[in-house]
This record gives sequence, structure tokens and C-alpha cells, in this order.
Amino acid sequence: MIERIALGMKNKYDYVVIGSGPGGGTIAMELANEDSTCLILEYGPRLKKTGFLNVAPKAFLDKTKRTLRSDGNIWFGRSRVLGGGSYVAQGNAATPPQKILDEWKIDLAEELRWAKRMLRVIPMPEKYMGKATKRINQAAAHLGWEMKSTPKCVDFSKCIQCSLCMFGCPTGAKWTSIEFVDKAVAKGADLLLETEVTRILHKHGKVTGVLAVHKGKEIMIRADNVILAAGALSTPVILQNSGIPAGQGLAGDIFQTTYGYHPEIGMKGEIILGTYLESAITERELFPAPYMYIPFFVQRDIDGGMPEKMGKVQQAKMILKSKKVDISHLIGMMTKIRDERSGKVEKDGTIHKYLTERDKNKLKEAHEINKEILIATGVKPDSIFTGVYESGHPCCTAAIGEVVGNNQETEIKGLFVSDASMFPSPLGMPTILTIVAMARRLAKILLAR
Repeated sequence: MIERIALGMKNKYDYVVIGSGPGGGTIAMELANEDSTCLILEYGPRLKKTGFLNVAPKAFLDKTKRTLRSDGNIWFGRSRVLGGGSYVAQGNAATPPQKILDEWKIDLAEELRWAKRMLRVIPMPEKYMGKATKRINQAAAHLGWEMKSTPKCVDFSKCIQCSLCMFGCPTGAKWTSIEFVDKAVAKGADLLLETEVTRILHKHGKVTGVLAVHKGKEIMIRADNVILAAGALSTPVILQNSGIPAGQGLAGDIFQTTYGYHPEIGMKGEIILGTYLESAITERELFPAPYMYIPFFVQRDIDGGMPEKMGKVQQAKMILKSKKVDISHLIGMMTKIRDERSGKVEKDGTIHKYLTERDKNKLKEAHEINKEILIATGVKPDSIFTGVYESGHPCCTAAIGEVVGNNQETEIKGLFVSDASMFPSPLGMPTILTIVAMARRLAKILLAR
């Protein structure tokens, strides 16, 4: 039996926002006010404890404790907790190149300025860069390249340099969209956690509400407008199950890490991605930056992957095995590429994604750059190895011009998309600032109505 009104919520909402990441959090904050009603639905919980063991299993594993990977063996990172991807991101807030915005035919200048101000973006201060990052900067300069400070949405006055940005910032130094969600709630929005939206309800081409499952019970929520911000792997699933073709053209800013052992220093405990090779973005569509994982994920890279099933037993075995990994003298460089839109997300969530020949060649090019820089730092050439193929920025599965119009609305009136699935093409670099700017853009469109 479907409950029409759940948990004492309102009979009907002006806006239902699905997802609490950068896109959902931003638009909820902008739409929530005393003249309208807004509900935020989040698949996961609000995490109260930080750290690898508290965050990784809940954020990265699905309900069956399985890792998320494509049939082409590309590991996909997806955070299904309050704050979405921003909760596990490294706090990077890079501005998309004008070349890409011109390609998209979208003017985001005003929205990007707003996003930088709201996220308090500043370049990574040099004093917070570790010895290995500085050595990489020097090595790149010796080779004729300039590593620039990465723009970060981090309040460094609160930063304790714990290097655990990926597992819930313990001091609140890193911006996450939880800040925006909490502001939305303070302005009157409702928030329902641990709720999986299964389908958008519509009649005669107009949104009427959503169907969802909350703690095992199916509920129906009526709404005049629905904003899908569930991420580029979940948004197309909901769209397809609602009768809208989506999921084609998956890209992911695929990357691979190149590691090497150094006789003197390592990146253990450093804030990663503190600098990046800016010239490679425009010249080669690559985003090279210093990178290092905790031993658990380094072990995964050494092994070439990890078990598909990651229950407590498998996790314990991996943790014990990873304790033998020495990262005190390990240095890493990763490079994201603008991969081709060659993948697909099925309506059951299955991910089809292989590397094309162009993608493979770009990653080989990236590896050679990374290898050259690492050797210039003093890394032993025969110690160099690469990690698995990864995607932290799935996108383009409900692209503008294909699934949604320029105003981010689908063919169903009142149903909008506000996450990276609407990107017309991949960025090949950190996406949070762009998602926030696009959400602000959509909010202005909706409020103007």
C-alpha cells in the first residue's frame, strides 16, 4: 500500500528536490522561502562520524555491499549520503575553461562568480603543501612546466592537514553542500533522509509528484515541480523508470594514478591535489595533479582491483593486507581526461563503460607526463606502477540538447535536472563549481516564473 502523505509532511510541495549534493543542495537553498514549500529527498543518511571506516562503506558501497564498476572494469566513485559527492570530494573548485562553456553555448560567468563567493574559493596556500607536492612543483618547473595552486573551497584556518578530505572533513574546514541543505531547512524546507526515489509521477505531460521508498515503505509525494539532482548514475535510472529515454552518452573524466617510490620523501598525510598543471588543460585536455590514497586504496591499485563483494570480512582482509603497504616513500600523480561519451546507464543501474582507443591513448599520454615528472622528483624509475581506471565525475547521461532543454527541463513539464548528468560534454576536471553554478542558473529560471 502506498502512503499518500508520509511522516507528517505537507500534502503537496511546490518543489521536490531529489538529491542533496552540490546541485540539489544549491537549488534547495535558493528555492526555499516563506512563499513556497520545498522538500529535499536524500537516498542516504547524515553521517555523524568521519574517517575511512565510518564513511567509505556507507558512501561507496551499494545496499548489497558491492563496489560500483562498469563492465569495462572502470571503478566509479559515488557518494550516497547527505551532501552527495561534495562530502567525499577533495575540496577542489576549478573554473571550467571558457572553451568548454563556448562548446556548451552557455554563459555561466555571473553564476560562477556567485559560486566562488558562496563556496569561499581560494588557491591552495603554499604553506599547506607537503614536501612531496613541493618537490613535484619543482620537478615540473625543471621540465619547463608550471604547477599552479588548485582552487579549493576550504577554510584553511580550520584545516588541520589530516589528509582525510575524502572521508568527511573532521573540522568542517571543507565546504560541502550540507551547508546549503541546512540553510534550506532553516528557511522552511523539509528534509527526508534514507529515501530512494523510484519514479516521477506525471499526467498529460506535467509532473504530479514522486514515488519513493522510505525505510522499506513506499510513499507518494505530490509536487508541482521536481528537480532531479541524484547524480549522473542515478538520475538517468529514475528518468528511464519514469518513461523518459536517458542514460546514453556516459562520460566520467576517467583517470589513472601513476605511483613511484622515492628514497627520501612521500606523500603520506599530505593534502592531495594541491597543485595542477594548468597548461595541460587547454593544450592537451588533461588535468595532471599530485595524488595519493590511504593504504587501503593503494593496495587496491597494487592488486589491480578489489573483490566485487565488500562485506565486513572482505573489508577486514583488505585492511589487514594494506597495513603492509609502505606509503611513507610513495609519491603519486593522477591525470583526468575528457573521455568520450561512450558509456550507458541501464534502467536497473547497470553501467556499460569501456575505454575507447582515443581514451586509452590519452591515458597513455597522461601516464608519460606523470612518469616524467615523478622521475624528475627523484623517484626510482623501476618502482613506477599504475592504479586502476577510475571515474569520480560521471556525467552527460541526461545531457542538455538531448534529454533536457537549455533551461534544464525535460519533456515533462515541471521536471528538471540539476546535476552533472545534464553536462553536454565532460569537463575533464573537478566539477563541483560548475554544478553549483548550473544549479544557481536553474534556480533563477524557476524563481523568475
